[in-house]
Amino acid sequence: MDAVNLFQYFAALLILAGMLGALGLVAYAIQRGWILSNLTGLRMTDPRRRRLEISETLVLDPQRRVIILRQDEHEHVLLLGRSGETVLARQDAPPVPEPETAPETSPAEGSTSLLARLKGQAR
Repeated sequence: MDAVNLFQYFAALLILAGMLGALGLVAYAIQRGWILSNLTGLRMTDPRRRRLEISETLVLDPQRRVIILRQDEHEHVLLLGRSGETVLARQDAPPVPEPETAPETSPAEGSTSLLARLKGQAR
């Protein structure tokens, strides 16, 4: 009788582990976009590069707002409201500025120069 209960216990544990593993695989597939892209037919070549971006928004009142929408090399100024959307302007977008990077220094270099400056002030 104890052997049967022990067998049922391990069988239930194995089934539970399998179900959790399957759930993890499904969640991973959804995160990677494999399932939804197959269902909708939409595919992105590079998920890090998006073609649409909202550059700026301005709330005019509780019902209306103006947004600048960047699409590839074009910018569109849109008025969004309760009654609908209106395109106010279209133009070529200015080039995106490259992010500035700070000069790379190791922490040891920064601390030695700080120590040298402090020693110079102490004299």
